[in-house]
Amino acid sequence: MLIAFASSMSLAHLSYSQHRSSKASEAEAGFSAYAINLADELDIFNNGLTATTYRISLCADVPNNKKPWKVAYHQETGHVFLVLQKIAGVDTINKVFGFYPRRGLPTLLFRKVKSKIKDNSRRTYDADITEEVSAAAFDTVLAKAVLCSERYYHINKFNCYDYAVEIFNSIAGDRALPERHIKFPFIFGKGGSPCAVYQDLKKLSLESAWSHHVRFGNLTAPTSTHRTESMDQ
Repeated sequence: MLIAFASSMSLAHLSYSQHRSSKASEAEAGFSAYAINLADELDIFNNGLTATTYRISLCADVPNNKKPWKVAYHQETGHVFLVLQKIAGVDTINKVFGFYPRRGLPTLLFRKVKSKIKDNSRRTYDADITEEVSAAAFDTVLAKAVLCSERYYHINKFNCYDYAVEIFNSIAGDRALPERHIKFPFIFGKGGSPCAVYQDLKKLSLESAWSHHVRFGNLTAPTSTHRTESMDQ
């Protein structure tokens, strides 16, 4: 009984949202995830420039690159995050961010906690899907991202996966991604995972309509506009 309890508690710090499966890789890129005020950050898109292209990308960083179906690896669970882009001529505005628990990591005892948004500049990841959208749809994305950022983080019901997929699907129409929760290890139940995104994108990549929207590989997110390495010092 005590052994089982101790084993459970040793796994309690697992977060189904977020931490880089290779923190060394993030350090090499010169950036670490840090908390931001999302509404303030997204205001940069209201710069008055007429854009030729608006894009939203949903990105999945699985915990085990060699086994992308494996939900947890070395007590890491990967991350799902978003990249928003406004392209006006030769200028591109980027914002890269994801959904996290505010303090520490959710545990078996406290699965629902306050949330925060972190900048995910230069994060490496394994798969993404990108849609070009209208200016009106992009405004919908911005509003939805801020609104959803105010929700509580919950390991099973609303983690980084749920946040990113809900925002992406707000403008996807009949091309919406499936919302699928998969079984977590041990007694964590079911929830959203980057592994689910990876598997769903694999299926979509086989359809010709999606062939130019989905990518796989050793990918790196852009740097959020106005972010510098000095912010990490």
